[in-house]
Amino acid sequence: MCGPTSIIIYLTGKPGVGKYTIAQELAENYDFIVCDNQLINNLIFQLLQCDGYAKIPEFAWDSIAKIRIEVCKFLTKVPWNSYVLTNNLYEDEGDRALYEEIKDMSGKRGSLFIPVKLSINQDEHLRRVTNPKRRERWKSIDPKHVYDKTPLLYFTDQNLLELEVSRLSAKESAQRIMNHVNRLKDL
Repeated sequence: MCGPTSIIIYLTGKPGVGKYTIAQELAENYDFIVCDNQLINNLIFQLLQCDGYAKIPEFAWDSIAKIRIEVCKFLTKVPWNSYVLTNNLYEDEGDRALYEEIKDMSGKRGSLFIPVKLSINQDEHLRRVTNPKRRERWKSIDPKHVYDKTPLLYFTDQNLLELEVSRLSAKESAQRIMNHVNRLKDL
């Protein structure tokens, strides 16, 4: 391969779709380092003692954004590592800027950028999002995320993979992502 030697996989999808679980699988079996949104959010969520249901106050998101900026700056200083990042991105100005920030960080690193949109059917989503184990990482367990009709961020990219994960295990999802990565590396 003549192109980039490191990879940034950016897993996006609603809360409870399986982003972190798939990221862990990519880390365990394909040598990625996980930098999921909860890693960045949890410092603030823990200080707020989030209960998994309450709305996060706007001032908390401002602090989280500052932490994320510093994390992105740091990631540009270690371009030899491959990372998998995760986020729930809605169709709004802030989340569009976040997507562009991650894509720009990947470019500054000289990494192959691969965004992955994860989707899931309603029944499986409800089962996953309400799993009490999500509380261990200060994640929401509110079933409203399943029924939320807020549009997710629309984006296109030549390296985009859209993956429906309702009937896939994390291992199968990670394998499909890696098949996509390998196809792109061979171009």
